[in-house]
Amino acid sequence: MLRADFHHHIDADPIDGTFVRHSAGDLIDRAAALGLNVLAITCHEAVPYDGDATRYARGRGVLLMRGMEATVEGQHVLLLNFPEFPPGVCTLDEIRERKTADALVVAPHPFYPAGMAGGRLLASDGALFDAVEFSGMYTRLTRRFNQHAVDHARGSALTVVGNTDTHFLWQLGQTYTVIDAAPEPAAVVAAIRAGRVRLVTRPLSWVSVVRFIVGSHSTKSFLRDSLRYMVQIVRRTRGRPDRVVVP
Repeated sequence: MLRADFHHHIDADPIDGTFVRHSAGDLIDRAAALGLNVLAITCHEAVPYDGDATRYARGRGVLLMRGMEATVEGQHVLLLNFPEFPPGVCTLDEIRERKTADALVVAPHPFYPAGMAGGRLLASDGALFDAVEFSGMYTRLTRRFNQHAVDHARGSALTVVGNTDTHFLWQLGQTYTVIDAAPEPAAVVAAIRAGRVRLVTRPLSWVSVVRFIVGSHSTKSFLRDSLRYMVQIVRRTRGRPDRVVVP
């Protein structure tokens, strides 16, 4: 059984690299220490690492699958194990043209209250997607957004995969996917498509949420926008009963 996490950012990320401090090697070291053995580095709109990272991961007992978080119609889509990636800003048709039998398309944080969440794309062209992400970026109060993803996956016969969406190394190890597969990219892809997975997750504390917001940026404008976003989440969840997620 493999312990996998397919959504990570590093310091070379063209967008998030302004505040992400860890390198690909740092990420791999931390994952290996926690017992994770399948990773995908999914920087925004680029694949800013080479074969050295793959070889380093192999030496640490970690299978590193090439990935990218593409921007499609202003929304995010995770692309994994593509032999040839489309442009970082692309269309669904461009993804479809380059997708092979061993490539995966995953909807990250699809129903979060943010413009780049991707739920609209998932609803409009679900046939292109292979899996839906259960995002590790949640608290007990905000887990309903992930519950919506689970409900959609069940209704659409898609697999749910747990991902961290790592921007800081302390996030690792709280949400991941257990996969029944050999440690090879094609075998991992096939197992996900077949649903031979199990979600492992626990919510972030509010202390961790604040830690993420403060660590992401130090400007007053960013902090103000982040706090407004959190208020928006609280207002959307207030008065609605929690639901238990049973993957």
